[in-house]
Amino acid sequence: MAISTGAPWQAQTPCPCCHSRAARIVATRDGKTGEPLLTVSCEGCGLGRIDPLPTEQALAAWYATRYRQAYKGAEQPALRHVLRAGRNALNRWQWLRAHSPVQDWTSQAATRTTLDIGASSGEFVALMRSLGFDARGVEPHQGYASYANGVLGLAVSHGTLQSQLDAIPAGSLDLITLFHVFEHLTDPLDALRRMASRLKPGGLLYIEVPNATRPCSPHYMFFRAHTLYFTGPSLRWTLQAGGLNVLAHSPDDADNLSIVATPGNTPAAAPLPPADHGHPLVRAQQQRRWARYLLQQLASGRPLHKWRTRQEEKRTSAQYGSGAELLHALYHEATAAHRSTA
Repeated sequence: MAISTGAPWQAQTPCPCCHSRAARIVATRDGKTGEPLLTVSCEGCGLGRIDPLPTEQALAAWYATRYRQAYKGAEQPALRHVLRAGRNALNRWQWLRAHSPVQDWTSQAATRTTLDIGASSGEFVALMRSLGFDARGVEPHQGYASYANGVLGLAVSHGTLQSQLDAIPAGSLDLITLFHVFEHLTDPLDALRRMASRLKPGGLLYIEVPNATRPCSPHYMFFRAHTLYFTGPSLRWTLQAGGLNVLAHSPDDADNLSIVATPGNTPAAAPLPPADHGHPLVRAQQQRRWARYLLQQLASGRPLHKWRTRQEEKRTSAQYGSGAELLHALYHEATAAHRSTA
């Protein structure tokens, strides 16, 4: 059997959403290391995943010590990365305000509890705290969790999603956020059910993941750290299968897919997966060619824009002595605007 993009494949581990083993090959190499790594598209529901999926124990051990060093090259974040993450946090908050009832919580922010899962170095937790919320986080990497606690003074615990959620009383959270975290899991439906059970009635779950069909270089998209790969339709179906009602979502062609949902009545049977999904991950990978990618980059001016942005980040972050000082200045305007509407 040919091991190439689009070839049929009988997976070693079943799909965590629909349990089918029938799949199609998407990619055969880790895009960051070049090592062998099989990524497949499920015949049953179109979800992308690496095969075989790692065990929960192996994944937790890797994230605890190796993930940030392997992909960020650091035990703790540089100030320019804190600035970038802080700006991302502001953009995410603005999206949530525009697409959910969270704006109605303004006057009772102190009574609202938020949890950021995969909090990294704590920038979104810091933003929510500055807006008056009872903001907490959980981060699997020891170094980044220590930075969020020791440098930023945040309530960010070190641990896994499962262990931390198990310690939280049911129905006690108003908002759970996962930014570029959901694609790192191995059992998304179990995670969704755990999170939904911890939300209060009317509570919100806000997820952002990379769009696995977005234009990029042939070797960019698929690598070990991402165990799951989503399209807009597969992300919505996964949340519905996990018993949530989708309130709003970003366009299906966005580079990053955002979705906000609220706990619903868990269905007696999971909804049917997208009919005739046509393996969009396979199609997208087959269309990725170096010549096309380089021409797109040149035409868009993105490399120059990215370089200028990185230089500006270095200059701006150099003005501050610590991450706490930087975020305080960055969030000052947003905090003032938020409180003026309270």
